[in-house]
Amino acid sequence: MKYYIGIILLVLTGCVNKTPSEDSQKVIMDPNPTSEMAQQMREMTKELEAIKIKLEKNETLGKNLLNFELIHHQQVTDSSFNKPHIEPMSIAYHYAVGEFNKEPSIKNYSSIINNCSSCHQLSCQGPLVKINKLMIKNL
Repeated sequence: MKYYIGIILLVLTGCVNKTPSEDSQKVIMDPNPTSEMAQQMREMTKELEAIKIKLEKNETLGKNLLNFELIHHQQVTDSSFNKPHIEPMSIAYHYAVGEFNKEPSIKNYSSIINNCSSCHQLSCQGPLVKINKLMIKNL
């Protein structure tokens, strides 16, 4: 009897004391394969995050800070990303970036972020949480 109780306790403590495996602790940072479009959007996000911080600190920004290829010219992750709104939204984004480059301001920065949000509302809504964090709230 003691033998069976010992085995049961050993099994139970073995189950309780297990530490999570490495696989269960991994956080998925970039869920999609790195297509040209995905990579460009990740780069845009990093640059826009840095600009947001400077704008919030009221730092002076130089002109022509952003230089991105047209989004709709980039290779997509898969064909489901080829939607009719992508090209006009890409052109609108490109225009907003151009206006920001001419006159870096919170207003023009916000126009860029609003373009991102509008496009992602129509497709690929996953990044909206990150895009919303790029918005500058009333200072």
